[in-house]
Parts: sequence; C-alpha cells; structure tokens
Amino acid sequence: MSAVKSVPPNQPSAKKSWGEAAKAYLDSRVIVMLFLGFSAGIPILLIFSSLSLWLREAGIDRSVVTMFSWAALGYSFKFIWAPLIDALPVPFLTKWLGRRRSWMVVSQLLIVLAIFLMATVNPVSEDVLIYMAGAAVLLGFSSATQDIVIDAYRIELAPPSMQSILSSIYVSGYRIGMIVAGAGALYLADYFGSTEAFYSYEAWRNTYYIMAGVMTLGILTTFASYEPTAEILQSNKQHRNLKVFLIYSALLLIPGLLFGVVYLLNMLINLALDTPVALIPQVALPSIKFYFLALVACAPLLLLYFIINQPKIINKAPLVAETREDYVRLVLLFVFAVMAFIAAYVLTGQLLPAFDGVFVSFVSETLHLLMSLAVALVAGFALVQAGLVNKQIAMATWIEPIVDFFRRYGMKALLLLALIGLYRISDIVAGVISNVFYQDMGFSKTDIANAVKLVGVIMAIAGGFLGGLLAQRFRIMHVMMIGAILACATNLLFVVLTYNPGSLPIMYMAVIFDNLAAGLASAVFIAFLSALTSIRFTAVQYAIFSSLMTLIPKVMGGYSGSIVDSMGYPFFFIFTFAIGIPILALIYFVDKHIVIGDNDDIYDNDDDDNGAGAPSLTKANPNLADTKAPPRASE
Repeated sequence: MSAVKSVPPNQPSAKKSWGEAAKAYLDSRVIVMLFLGFSAGIPILLIFSSLSLWLREAGIDRSVVTMFSWAALGYSFKFIWAPLIDALPVPFLTKWLGRRRSWMVVSQLLIVLAIFLMATVNPVSEDVLIYMAGAAVLLGFSSATQDIVIDAYRIELAPPSMQSILSSIYVSGYRIGMIVAGAGALYLADYFGSTEAFYSYEAWRNTYYIMAGVMTLGILTTFASYEPTAEILQSNKQHRNLKVFLIYSALLLIPGLLFGVVYLLNMLINLALDTPVALIPQVALPSIKFYFLALVACAPLLLLYFIINQPKIINKAPLVAETREDYVRLVLLFVFAVMAFIAAYVLTGQLLPAFDGVFVSFVSETLHLLMSLAVALVAGFALVQAGLVNKQIAMATWIEPIVDFFRRYGMKALLLLALIGLYRISDIVAGVISNVFYQDMGFSKTDIANAVKLVGVIMAIAGGFLGGLLAQRFRIMHVMMIGAILACATNLLFVVLTYNPGSLPIMYMAVIFDNLAAGLASAVFIAFLSALTSIRFTAVQYAIFSSLMTLIPKVMGGYSGSIVDSMGYPFFFIFTFAIGIPILALIYFVDKHIVIGDNDDIYDNDDDDNGAGAPSLTKANPNLADTKAPPRASE
C-alpha cells in the first residue's frame, strides 16, 4: 500500500501568487542548485565545441573531429552505473559527507583530472590522439556521473512543490557553465594567441588549465551544502557554512549579472549600429577584472574552510548493499560487464566490414554498439547466475527500476521510449558540427564566441523560461509539439547562412531562433521526463531516460562530418530538419494513448495506513514530507 496516493491528472493544484513564487527563489537551496548546475555545464562543451575548434586549429580532419563527440557517450550509457550510485558508499567519504555529496566530490575531482590530462596533450600528431581520446572519455564518464548524482540530490533536497524552481535554476546554472566553457574558452584561447592561421598549443593548454580551476566552484558548493537524507549533529557549523557560501555567492553573482547584462547590451548595440560604443569605460575594466580574479582566487581558501568546518552527520538513507562484501561484489560485476563490452566492441569491430556510405556506416556502428551492449548484459546475467552477486541485490539494483516503469505503462512504455530516444535528434545532430560550420563560413572565434556561446546560450536560457511558462499554461504534450516543430524548423535558417557566408546579421538571426527553440524544447522535455519518473527510483529511471535521450542523436552526430564531406552543408541541415518530422507523429500518439503522471505512487509502504511504516527516506528528510502537492506534474 502506498504512503502517498496518486493524483488524478485533472485534479487542480493550488496556485501560488507571484510574490510567493518570487520568494521561493530566495531559498538557499536555489543558490546551491545554481552552482551545481554551473559545475555540470562546464565539462560538456570541453568535449564538444571547444575541443572541436582546438582539434581543427591543430589540423585534425573534420571527420575525426566530429567522432570525438563519441567521448560523451557516457551521458548515453550512464543508466548502466547509475544504480551503483544508489547502492554503493564511497569509502570514508560517505560517512563524512553523506551518500550524495560523497559521489559528487569523487565525480568532480575526476572531472578536474580529466581536463588536466586533456591539457597535457598536443593533438598536432594523430599518434597522440588516443591519449586525448582517453582523457575525453574519462571526462565524459565523470561528468555523466556528476549529472546522475546532482539529479538525485535535487529531487531529495526539496518537496515536489519546489522541484520546478530547482530544475529551472539548475538549467540556468548549466547554461552559464556552458557560456564559461564555450565562449570563455574561445576568448581565452584567442587571448593566449591561438588562431586558425597560427595554432598555439600553449594557448589551448592554458585555457584548459583555467577550466580545470573553474571546477573549484562546484567542489566548493558540494562542501558548503548539506546532505538531505542525513541527520546533521552540528547544525551550527552547517548554518555557518551556508551563510558564508551565500555571502560569497552574492559577491560573485550580483556584480557578475550586472556586468553581463551591460556587456551584452553593449555588444548588441555595436552590432546594430556598426560603430563602437563603450557602455563600460575602458578605465574601469582592469578594476572589474581584478575584482572577479580576487574572488576566484579566494575559492581554494574558502574550500579549505568548508572542509575543516564540516559538521558530523548520521546517514539515514538505506543502501541496497548492506555489507562490504556486497559492495565489492557489485563493483566486480560492473567491472566485468564493462570489460565484456570493451572486448565485444573490439572483436566485433574487427569482424564487421568497413562501409563507404555514411548511412550504412551509421547503421553498422549502431548495430556494433547494440551487439557489444548485449554481450555485456549476457555476461552480467551469467555472473549473477554463477553467484558473484546475490540475485535479490542484483534485482533491486538494476532490474526493479525498469520493471516498475513497464508495470506502470505496460507495452505503451515502448512508445514512450521511442519518443524519449528521438525527441532531441534534430537539434543534437546539428549541434555536433555547429562550431566547425561557423568556422567554415568564415567567422572568427570571437564572432563564434559572441554569437553562439554568449547570445545563443542566453537565448537558450530565455527559451527554457518560456518553455516552463507554456508548460504551466497548456498541456505538456501540446508544448512538446511546439518545441519539436521549432527545433527542426530552425535548422533551415542555417541553409540560408550557407548561401550568405560571413554575414553576421544572418548568423545572429539563426543562432537566436535556434537556441530559443532548443531551450524551449529542452525545458518542456525535462518536465516530461520528470512526469514519467517514479520518485522511488529517481536516480536510476531519470538516468535511463536522459541516457536514451542522447544515445541515437550522439551516435548519428559522430557521422555529421562525413555527411557534410559527402553531401555539403545545405543537404545536411535539410536532413536534420527532415529527421525531426516523424517525431511529431510520436508526440501525437503518446498524447492520444497515454496519460502522463497519474500512476506513480511515491513510496511503497508494506505496513498499515497509520504511517508507522513510512520509509526511512521521508523520516530522514522532512523536506520530502510535503505530500499536499501532487507527486508529479500532471496534465
């Protein structure tokens, strides 16, 4: 029997006033999620666009450059190890920081290590590209792990009534991180002296060193925040940490927001008038730079303070694995399954013939990945049958979250999975080669940074807020239809740009509308995935959905360079428009045959209805006891 009953989809929920909604943004948890979103947004562009430009300036072929996007396939396969994040503690760190924050620290340190390793490789020779690829894969794996933990942390941090706020602010932080890792990295590489005409390894190396240092803000946030499913024994220390962190955040965010708005207006005015106008006096720029550099320089000292001032806690969240032997066995099962996947991938790669056609190569590579994944699953099943891991533990860790999803939606779950896997295909495939496209159109790194990494990301944030607003006013599937139409249709603007290379107005028009559409589609899709996810298996099910969301688009995106080489840019962007058309039919059928969000019992309670047997997660975290609000967004 459930401790919390399902909410019918048509049941109205209480509306907040504008003042109440605005007041919620003053909650300390909002600031925490903003910085955690920033930490999550840094790595992704260091694998994709910024790395693409680095490799192109180093003289690497375009087809090889786009294949580096496969290093981010960890985002698409993170559902495989997401259950381990719930099941396994981190030695020493879990007792000290708690289940979620311990894994956050581990993933963030691995991200810093991966960025540092990438910076140490000069990719001018294809002989060393294997080392760059290895570091990029590590970056993709560790950043995907960070995403798993932050998603679970966000949902455990606050009741359902606050999840929309935390999600929107997390996405905003993520986009700001993308600005820093995208536009910021290009500005730095340009500043240090690397151009397409004159490649400088030292410039890119220093840029990536700085990006590794920027990740300190994410680690700082992790140590300043608290574990939601743990009892804090020294609350005064925790309050002090949060207070210091909020003061530091205000000193960083408020001037940064003011400077960013003025800088953006200045850039747009200069573009419109085609004449230099300085809204920020040149004499003030050194002082502004010194202010922000001083704040960033204080981050390591502040981190040391938070490390020393950590309060003692008692972890309350239950773990699937209860003994150290269970921990070791689960890890071994995962390691052996990964080894089986790698071995199968290498062996089948040697057996499969090479194809010249781009489409046939894509199908072949997809089958290659699926066969390797199937071998890993069979190997894992055989090891469980052989007794390496207790069957009940294996079922609770990997199988039960999947069974729960099909139990709730039946065979219609296959239709949902198809929509999840294909909804973002149009804009993700086009996005893989976007920076190389702009460069081939004759735009400089500064032009790309200004338009794509700054204005574009700001428009994506605006699109996210617009998507959230529309999702509150209209049915979520109708807004998803709008997002899907816009996401594929705006790719046609890039066809116009191919016939007007070097035109900044057309470039800005394409970037603004494309990012606005992508932001809207992304925001409403996150709401859709959240509605599908059971709160009992949030980390695992959300990881499965978000992994599936990017798997096919990223595999296809790896061939985007080959498609352009074979057919040209106009055909490529028309192709990305065309593959988005069938998604509209999927949305229609899902909307017609499936009711989203009315079949999720938040917690199973095998005891009686008096609440005595309520799950320990609710007891440990009173924030989750807000059961007056619907458990999931309904239509």
